[in-house]
Amino acid sequence: MATTLMQRWSTRRTLRLLAATMAFGLVAAACGSSGSTDDAADQGADTAEEGEPQRGGTLVYGVEADTDSPWVPYRVVCAISCYQTIRSVYDALTIPSETGEIEPNLLESIEPNEDYTEWRLVPREGITFHDGTPVDAAAILDNLVRHTGGTLSDGTEVGPAFLTAAALDSVDTIALDPDDPNTVVVTMSEPWSNFPLFLVNQIGFMASPTWLAAVEAGTAEATEPVGTGPFVFESYTPAEGFTATRNENYWRGDGPDSLTGEGLPYVDRYEVRFIPDVQTRSNALLSGEIDIMHTSNGDEIARLQGEDSIELVVNDEFIETGYILLHSGREDSVINDQRVREAMAAAIDLDVVSEARTAGLFEPANGPFAPGTCGNLEDTGYPEYDPDRARELIDEVSEEIGGPVSFSYKTTTDPFNLTSAELFQDFWEEAGMEVSIDQIEQGEFITDALQGDFEAFGWRQHGGFDPDGQAFWWKSSNALEPPALALNFGRIEDERIDEQLTIIRQSDDPDERCAAAEEINRIFGEEAYNIWLNWVNWGIAHGPHVHNTHDFTLPSGSEILGDTGIAGQHPTMQIWVEQ
Repeated sequence: MATTLMQRWSTRRTLRLLAATMAFGLVAAACGSSGSTDDAADQGADTAEEGEPQRGGTLVYGVEADTDSPWVPYRVVCAISCYQTIRSVYDALTIPSETGEIEPNLLESIEPNEDYTEWRLVPREGITFHDGTPVDAAAILDNLVRHTGGTLSDGTEVGPAFLTAAALDSVDTIALDPDDPNTVVVTMSEPWSNFPLFLVNQIGFMASPTWLAAVEAGTAEATEPVGTGPFVFESYTPAEGFTATRNENYWRGDGPDSLTGEGLPYVDRYEVRFIPDVQTRSNALLSGEIDIMHTSNGDEIARLQGEDSIELVVNDEFIETGYILLHSGREDSVINDQRVREAMAAAIDLDVVSEARTAGLFEPANGPFAPGTCGNLEDTGYPEYDPDRARELIDEVSEEIGGPVSFSYKTTTDPFNLTSAELFQDFWEEAGMEVSIDQIEQGEFITDALQGDFEAFGWRQHGGFDPDGQAFWWKSSNALEPPALALNFGRIEDERIDEQLTIIRQSDDPDERCAAAEEINRIFGEEAYNIWLNWVNWGIAHGPHVHNTHDFTLPSGSEILGDTGIAGQHPTMQIWVEQ
């Protein structure tokens, strides 16, 4: 069957324009991180010996998508492209080092009590937001409370809690220390050993409380963010781009407000262009219209590897998993039946998928945890390719329900994604399933996932170096009844997974935590809650005039975790361009 399907796919492929990336939509996990370069894929990557950085100029970055609900941190639906955009104007409270330790960034310190039921956050002194508001404990309190709902330091009630509150479900109270008003005290309802991890990304991005209050009052725009970052917001045009200019008073700069004297950022202007079609994005890079881009499309990475006029870095650590996200909790769908999910998995030849859709660059996956990460297993019990077993299961279910096993697969209007969907459809129909393809706009993907409005569609997620960062995607308490918004997209309710997630959250024993993650991996293999496809590498490509794309030093002097930062997004303040 595999040969027949491959031939059928190849014939169909010649008739279609293969363009934009395989739309594995996502909301990026807090611990999502990319890693070191692959020697075979690294074409002249930057080194520290390239010369002294030059100041000035503009850096234009091509990303795969715009962002929904921009740009208030507790409201924005933040995927990879979102992070690549808003890291320009926001700094996070913490940052991961190359050793996997979570270090203070905007914070001077973050310390727990003995049993991890209380964390004390102390900000660095002397940092201000772009509007001059000080970054003090009251500002940090204001930001964190807005994520959970509650009372601000001035007595203002905020709420109800926003979507990000699900990531902070172990938080009991957030308050200023009455004996030390420059300290924020976060108390927990259970021990939380790695709470600083959750302050690395969206929850940790600090926005000016003055601006946030004005947004709530209707006197400022949510699309005009005010943070502490290396660049100051200038303009945003939906579906087109985002622009920010150099923060002359950056705390890691060399101006009068600098705390470190590092002279960051190097470029005067940072522009982000939203270019969903990956081939158009690559052509814009090759023509010089943009300076740098990212992609998780294996075909396009292979194409760019053959271009001598650009430099390309491909990450190979802490990578994401590409998969078919299933709404396994949907009672009105056959996907609610484990036998159907097992059949869907057994019907797909992952070697064919890797070769046909990623140019053979992406390794077939067997679970949510990529190689080299805590929880990865060589054998998870996930169904192997067995079309006969798939048909046997489908025949059994079909006889029980008295009709065909049918479901809908959602994908975007992009030709590349449609061709991928048709390949999966072919596999499933060979096993006796009836599959329709429902095309939607890219911007609807995350919303449909949050609302549970799907049966199956392509997805990309779960990159990271700590399994606690995956908790809110799988906790039963986050499996809200549609159409309520829920981060547990597939509405998975499994007490066994909940038990292991509790161990991961509360324990500070690395071996115990990894053993719990491995058990979660086995449960996913047994239940086939999702259809795993491949481990997804990100490529970051740029012109030869762009330097230091992935050598980023933390305020402590440590290097950032992974040469290219976090998943398909990475810091840009250290990048410089030849003048």
